[in-house]
Amino acid sequence: MELYALYEVGCVRVEVKTVNVNSEGFKRNFSGAQPPIMVEEEKGTTYADNSEIERRIFHLCQGFNVPLFEKDLQVEKTIQNLYRNFKIFLQAKANHDKGKRHPSAIEEGLPPQVTSSHNKLLEQLANIDQLLADRSSRYLLSESMTEYDCEIMPRLHHIRIIGERLLNFYIPRQFTHLWAYILTAYRTAAFIESCPADQDILHHYKEQLNLAIDMRVTLEAPTKTLTIPEDVLQDIRRLNNGIQTGEGSRQNN
Repeated sequence: MELYALYEVGCVRVEVKTVNVNSEGFKRNFSGAQPPIMVEEEKGTTYADNSEIERRIFHLCQGFNVPLFEKDLQVEKTIQNLYRNFKIFLQAKANHDKGKRHPSAIEEGLPPQVTSSHNKLLEQLANIDQLLADRSSRYLLSESMTEYDCEIMPRLHHIRIIGERLLNFYIPRQFTHLWAYILTAYRTAAFIESCPADQDILHHYKEQLNLAIDMRVTLEAPTKTLTIPEDVLQDIRRLNNGIQTGEGSRQNN
């Protein structure tokens, strides 16, 4: 997603190619490597390690004066361990629901481990919602995307997709600022272009959890959930109208 962010501001050209890692051609050219792999054709250089890719993107940002890696301790503290907390809840809830045809409701009497991990995830989502409310900016730091957004936007999307499809967990509708941020992701080209299809996300997590995979799903046309509930959208519009009205009043005064 960081590369697409650079592409959006006209610093680099990006072409994404889907590859079969089991093909002879891939094995011959990228022995032992796993995607993502970045090839910089003008330099004739291949980056097959995540840390190498991150370093190259970092140097590109420095060269073009793009503040993608700007730091903010409050943001770091608020979003850190979000994915870890989600994975703990995911594992606990999936184990609890093992053997059931449908995931159990969150409201039902759940074991302490599931309840605790659920509450911890909710608490962190609430903190992110409050941070976004306090910042009143398009992205976490400002009106420009940073590394933090490239990290958390996909994770929030995964939490939403897997939560709804596998866990019967829904991001609370009252987290209006968080939903507005998710909507921003859905309207950001860097996110849209790098976002996997819903089916791929589900397949990935089902494999991790050793859940049965419906092969019919793999034959479906890929779809991406890039919309939010209508009532939440209305809340966001009311929120934005309120902000604009408040700014207008201050200017008149």
